[in-house]
Amino acid sequence: MPPFRVLRRLRGSGRSPAFWLLMGQLIMFTGIAALFPVAPLYVARHGGGSLAIALFIAGPLVANTLVQVPAGRLVDRIGRRPILIGSRVVYGVLSIALFIDAGPLWLLAVFRTLQGVSSGAYVPALLAALTDLSEPGKRGERFAQMQAVEMAGLLIGPALGGAAALWRDSAAFGISGAAVLLGLIPMARVPETRAPRTARKAERFRWWRMRGIIVPAVGLLAVGTIFSMYDVVWPQYLAARGNSAFVIGLSISLFAVPILLLARRGGRLSDRLDRRKLVPTAMLVTAACAASYPFLRELAIILSVGTVEAVAYVFLEPSLFAVIGDTAPDDARGAAMGVGGFFQFGGSALGAALLGALYGVGEGLPFWGGSAVLVLAAVVCALALPRSRRPVSGPEEFPVPLPMREGEAV
Repeated sequence: MPPFRVLRRLRGSGRSPAFWLLMGQLIMFTGIAALFPVAPLYVARHGGGSLAIALFIAGPLVANTLVQVPAGRLVDRIGRRPILIGSRVVYGVLSIALFIDAGPLWLLAVFRTLQGVSSGAYVPALLAALTDLSEPGKRGERFAQMQAVEMAGLLIGPALGGAAALWRDSAAFGISGAAVLLGLIPMARVPETRAPRTARKAERFRWWRMRGIIVPAVGLLAVGTIFSMYDVVWPQYLAARGNSAFVIGLSISLFAVPILLLARRGGRLSDRLDRRKLVPTAMLVTAACAASYPFLRELAIILSVGTVEAVAYVFLEPSLFAVIGDTAPDDARGAAMGVGGFFQFGGSALGAALLGALYGVGEGLPFWGGSAVLVLAAVVCALALPRSRRPVSGPEEFPVPLPMREGEAV
């Protein structure tokens, strides 16, 4: 589905709180995705080598990971709106500073790392608010819709960033900051949804003892590990098979298309089927695809396998976050989503640093290592992941239908 169709549907008749949240996320993620092809060029122009580029990219990721859990607790204490809006204002200001492009490289790297801090605070607030605005038993569908919105941003954003870089590479940061600040307009319509504090203290929220949180968190760690490995390895893998940079970028865009087409239906299946069977199956399919890549040479076959992998991926993140949302107490959803984000971004750091480095040792090692992590997570999820909650009957607590016609994919 072309991204403009997603935009047109979000502009439709629905004006629920979840609609405004998703609209804001679409605008913001489009701007953030504009940085993906430009950040290494930005560092290189300032005289940074490969190590400086790695630190410039890894710094925000590490900061994002470390902030997740404390930010999640803060979201439960002071509310979703202050963090949703405040963190994005900080991100936008830092983007403007990077666009101005004044100062030594180390200072610009500090600004970029602080962006990771603000993003790490934003994620649990976003996920907690989306959970609050979702009907129990239908959260898989809601998280799938957010996944589709982000895929639309991924299709649009890098092209915008690449075009802006023709003028100056720092212009992508200007686009990112402007998009994030613009996205605050629809998000300002999202009401505060934090549940009243109960006598149970937030400090006593022992998430590691809750099967519905720790098990999907392990699954998110595996998902983050393998897909951040692709960020590092995939361009090298396709280039070694004689493909151009254009083909490499096209392959990434093609991966997003099945997710856009199937996200809504995949979310519905996640809510209706037994997740203890659905999630491990999707993980095993993804693992099999990853393990096969080192043996493939023809581009058409590689892209076909990637399409199968994208279809399996549709079921993973929405199902795992939905389980966390269903399990977390109302007044600890921010903390629970922070735990999920911590494991996912921690896995991303692991995959990029460890598995990415293994490509220099042997081409197949990162693919097979990522597959092994997914297989282990599939076993854990098959044994212990809670099943889906059935959709409840009767009126919803929050009127949050998406602005789409029945039967259409997001």
